[in-house]
Amino acid sequence: MYNLRYHIASLVAVFLALAMGLLLGTIVVERGVLSDQQTTLVAGLQKDFDQIRQESAALKATNDTLGAFTAEAAPRITDGALTGSTVLVIASPDSGDTVTNVTSAVRVAGGRAAVATFSTAGLSLDDADVQAAAAKALAVPATSLDATAVIAALVREWTTAGDPRVLTKALTASAGLKLTGLPATATVDAVAVTAAFDGQPDPAAFALASALVAGTTRPALGVESTKHADGTAVAAKAAGLSGVDDIDTPIGAVSMVWVLSARAKGLYGVGSTVDAAYPSPLFPAPQQ
Repeated sequence: MYNLRYHIASLVAVFLALAMGLLLGTIVVERGVLSDQQTTLVAGLQKDFDQIRQESAALKATNDTLGAFTAEAAPRITDGALTGSTVLVIASPDSGDTVTNVTSAVRVAGGRAAVATFSTAGLSLDDADVQAAAAKALAVPATSLDATAVIAALVREWTTAGDPRVLTKALTASAGLKLTGLPATATVDAVAVTAAFDGQPDPAAFALASALVAGTTRPALGVESTKHADGTAVAAKAAGLSGVDDIDTPIGAVSMVWVLSARAKGLYGVGSTVDAAYPSPLFPAPQQ
């Protein structure tokens, strides 16, 4: 026979079944809604991605065209800008790539490129043999030799046509210096510093560059490339000179030539502290 307890158990079972049915139904419905929302979201993201990809491809094509145009136009822009000028590049042994970029841009602009490569920082004066040779050339005791005297002598030798260059020869013979492209009859008209040792710009190179242009209209700057960034351009600005940090680009080459031809001053390139990407306007309107 059925009793009250049986009826209560039956009612509880019915309500549990109803509750489970409602719960399962809700889950199924929610999953369906979520699935629809997920499908809509994925479709939207795919559409945005396709649009971004198309825009990126178009932007790349535009940049490639602009890059090709700039590379072709840059030599025309700088053609003749350094005609008759001798640019001295003060270098270090490991700045070869940057030196190549600098000398190439100088020659394209019609100038002569000379390169003074010091074997070590500080004008190689930390080498005992170099120090002794420099002291003998300057006729001073080695103990009293300092960079200031060496810089003064080099400035005189490199800015005076026909100078016997006694110190230059002594530094060369002692392997402290390698000088190319600056015959005895030539003098320095502009200076580009690329010298860096262990990834650090050489203060002595900036001191020499500053002395070479002091009291004159000669321009000087520090130069580095985007591939070998070592802070030379920024250090040059701190030393009171101009700077270019992207000499390995056509725009950087134009900027450097404009500085070396005394058409511009400043820090140019792609760094976060540059004055501008390039000297602008490149061709100022003539004053009336």
